[in-house]
Amino acid sequence: MFFNRTEFTKTVKDEGHAAYLMKNGVKFDYGSLVDERDGEIYSTVKIGNQIWMAENLRYVSKGGAADDDVGSYAYGEVEKNVGKFGRLYTWAAAMNLSPRYNEDELGAEGESLITSGRFRGIAPEGWHIPSEEEWHELCEFCRSLQDGLPGTMLKSSEYWEECYGSVVGKDSVGFASIPSGGRYSMGYFYDLNKSAYYWTSTSMGNEYARYRSISFRGGKIGADYTYKTDAFAIRCVKDC
Repeated sequence: MFFNRTEFTKTVKDEGHAAYLMKNGVKFDYGSLVDERDGEIYSTVKIGNQIWMAENLRYVSKGGAADDDVGSYAYGEVEKNVGKFGRLYTWAAAMNLSPRYNEDELGAEGESLITSGRFRGIAPEGWHIPSEEEWHELCEFCRSLQDGLPGTMLKSSEYWEECYGSVVGKDSVGFASIPSGGRYSMGYFYDLNKSAYYWTSTSMGNEYARYRSISFRGGKIGADYTYKTDAFAIRCVKDC
């Protein structure tokens, strides 16, 4: 596997966000996931027939700095941001592939990581990077609850920028989406506190992949594609 190092670092979780998750844990009966690679502990939540991480992935090895070499970034290159917002990954990094697969065909290395139609990618053991179809299932379940638009239901009730035209999050199912922003391939970070962007495992040819987005200005969940060299957050879903 591309990420194959022996020394790891554990992130100090933001105290305010930890308190928010603890409160949600009582309301939604959160589970707990320990990533044995680095000791990171994540809250998890059952939504319909799926089990999702209720936090953004923070995994990165000590042996490989969070930079262009491994495609993993702290927002704004400020490490303490990871404790709340998690890390941002290029698509190849999220898929646990060599950086060249942000532009090249997947080939044998990529195909070897597909099991039963799933990419484990950089996810903890027993979890995987969700496909476009799995995100669609999550959205459809939210719609079935008839508690507003799916994006509003998935947003945390805190952290999102409040101004004219903003839509307050309900956090109806415990997903606790936070506005972790993104990073363009040329190095520009954007939309912290305004939008959340999540990679899917669904590739769109050599250079593009599908992603999902949630904005402070609305209640919908966007579905689009962009360059694999951009960097977004990751929410993992449990194998079933």
